[in-house]
This record gives sequence, C-alpha cells and structure tokens, in this order.
Amino acid sequence: MRAFTKYIIMALALIIFVILLQKTKLLPGFSDIFKPRPVMIDNTPVLIKEIRELTQLITVTSYDEVVVDSIKESTDILHALTGISLKPDRIVIIARGSVQAGTNLRYLTENDIQVEEDSITVDLPPAEILEVIVNPSGFTTFSETGVWSPGAVNLVKSKAKRVMEYRAVQKNILQMAENRSRLLMENFLRSVGFKKVTII
Repeated sequence: MRAFTKYIIMALALIIFVILLQKTKLLPGFSDIFKPRPVMIDNTPVLIKEIRELTQLITVTSYDEVVVDSIKESTDILHALTGISLKPDRIVIIARGSVQAGTNLRYLTENDIQVEEDSITVDLPPAEILEVIVNPSGFTTFSETGVWSPGAVNLVKSKAKRVMEYRAVQKNILQMAENRSRLLMENFLRSVGFKKVTII
C-alpha cells in the first residue's frame, strides 16, 4: 500500500512539474506539439550561394554536323617559280559536335533576388551559348589539296565551331534554353519551400 501511494505521489509531482514548465513556456503545450510549423526560408545571401553552386545551368544541347572549307593561294613549285597559280589550295573539313545553351548563374547578385516571406522574385540572367564541343575525333578531313600547316587547319576547325554555334542560334536554341531555365529554376525554388515564385 505504501509503495502504491508513493507511485501516486510521484506521478502527481511529475504532472505538476510538466504543467509548470508549460506555463513558463519552457516546454511546449500538448496542443502545440501537433501545430503546423511555419515555412522557414533561407535568407537571400545563403540562397544566392546555393543557386551559384549550380554554376552553369545547361538546359538545351543541340547536336549538329557541318561542312566548312578554306581556300588559299597555292604554294606549289609553279607558283613559287612564276607567281602563277593554276589551282588554289583547298581543304574541306566535316565537324560533328554539340552546342550547349543555358544560364550562367554566377551572374546572379543580391539585387536579382527579392524574398518576402514565402514569395520570391528572381531576375534570371539571359540564356547564352555556354560551350561548343567538338572532340578531336569529331573532325574529319574530307579533302585537302596543297600544304596546310597545323595552325591553318586549326583555324578551319575554329570556323566549323562558329558555324555550328550560328546554326544552333538560328534554330532558336537560346529561346528554348531560356524557357527551360525558367522552368527548372521555378521547380528548384518551390522544392526549397517557396509558395509563390516569379521569374523575370
């Protein structure tokens, strides 16, 4: 009987202790435990750092094959002796590669991101061509007449990459990349807790 009374007293003391803690706000009330917590959003500098860690947001990749050529005055023996060239030197190169477009997020500054509670507005940098990739194996010499130095051949290869970039821009790759970047950024910001996202 004494042991039972002892347990009753201990239980009452514990209940009184918990009630006192709740009254002094040192312990949340039972009803507060199940209340929904407000959405906590990182402050702007932290958010900018997280976005910048994505660096280049590549959203569209265009694959292409281009043919470029270059013509120069012949360096054959006839031209060297007489200054007359019957046929100029010519090289034709086929290039296969890709053009990557998207958004460079390193350009974002604190002024580009406005946060108010669970709403955010981001002034996203415009889409741009991020890289034109043609591996060494992607270049094929279709025809070559005359003598071409490695430097001259590299100039023709650079021309091929410029043509590839131009063709991708003509196919509206920048607008497609812009739209895709906006969608991905909106999805990312919603995933970290923002309810209203505006991309401008």
